[in-house]
Amino acid sequence: MSTSPKREHIIKAIFSNDKLSEEERYSLIVDLMDEFKGNYPNLQNHATKNDIKTIELEIKRLEEKIHQTDLKIEEVKVDLSKEIHQIDLKIEEVRTDLTKEIAQVKVDLTKDIEKVRTDLTKDIEKTRTDLTKEIAEVKTTTLKWTFIFWASQMLAIGSLIYKIF
Repeated sequence: MSTSPKREHIIKAIFSNDKLSEEERYSLIVDLMDEFKGNYPNLQNHATKNDIKTIELEIKRLEEKIHQTDLKIEEVKVDLSKEIHQIDLKIEEVRTDLTKEIAQVKVDLTKDIEKVRTDLTKDIEKTRTDLTKEIAEVKTTTLKWTFIFWASQMLAIGSLIYKIF
């Protein structure tokens, strides 16, 4: 036979009452069982005091196991938090190092660009000076040859006019 709904409520009430100690619960259950014995002539199929005590001990063992598991979970959480913090510190360190390196690269690049600009300016000025000298030399040479050409032309025309007259 199964327990009636009233009896189930009584048993649930006994187990859910946090104000009762384990001994008081045990005593109430024993009293309840004694009262039920009269109603049930064949109790072989029902829980005995030893069964209840065994179940209660098993429940305590399981609760302790759960508590130990909760403690291990907390340890793992703490360890993970520490590791995450360490990783965050490493990331920040790398970020700082990269920022410094980028700043140094910018400085070096600026120096290199300025050096190239200075070298180009010098090369342009040297090329300009060389071209100016070459242009002046070509101009002088051209003027000299032009003078020689016109002078010889004048001599030729003068000789021709002299011969004609």
